[in-house]
Amino acid sequence: MALNGAKRLAGSLFGKAEMPDLGLGDTGKVLPLRPMMERLLSLDREAWGLYAWSREPLEGKFDREQKLQYQRKAEACGREEAVLAAAEAVLEVPDSLVKSAAASMKLHVTTPDTPVGGGQVTFAQYVEPDEVTIFMDAVEKAEALAASEGLADLLGNVKIFDILLAHEIFHAVEFKKENAIYTKTERVELWRKPFSNKSRLVCLGEMAGMAFAEELLKLPFSPYVLDVLLMYGYHGAAATALFEEIMEIAGENGGKVEEETC
Repeated sequence: MALNGAKRLAGSLFGKAEMPDLGLGDTGKVLPLRPMMERLLSLDREAWGLYAWSREPLEGKFDREQKLQYQRKAEACGREEAVLAAAEAVLEVPDSLVKSAAASMKLHVTTPDTPVGGGQVTFAQYVEPDEVTIFMDAVEKAEALAASEGLADLLGNVKIFDILLAHEIFHAVEFKKENAIYTKTERVELWRKPFSNKSRLVCLGEMAGMAFAEELLKLPFSPYVLDVLLMYGYHGAAATALFEEIMEIAGENGGKVEEETC
């Protein structure tokens, strides 16, 4: 599938992926999952930042160094907020800091199997002011894949549910601190004066949310690696196309993983 097709398929880890009519058909190149995960886990922070930027509508207005500067500030914001959330959380749920953080913030967390309606795959979502939804069909598919592919040695014992929840908690933090938090107050000038128009950068909140989850859960990897795992549970060819796009953005050759055969 072409690069643009992969972009239409999966905007981000917790966005909505349009499944129908992407030119993939019922068959397509499907690479084995474990080698893809190994390659993804080897990518550095800069590569994941450029991947996040590839989903930003205003990406073309910035050069590489500017993007990386924004990334560093967004990730610092996410880590700082994770430290604050951990300190403020009352351990209401035994052995689960992230669930306790959600409870301390009085978030209403629901866990339906799938979204209402068809045509989209959604992993998780936050709705202002206090609603978080984790769709368990995606979680269960990803966990089953992780078990069948023996990914525990790569991903550790961290629960996919907790990573999804942590990311959405950050968006609740953004809402609560909208007038002060970096990801909401940082604006870029789109037009020169006198026709001033300042816009927010959507990718800052996503990068910060990933850093928040990484810090809160003490992850040894970027949560972005789950993009491919979560998509693989629904469409192996789509996940493969997304993997190859990530490798291209990172400046890597995605073709080093051999194609899956029946």
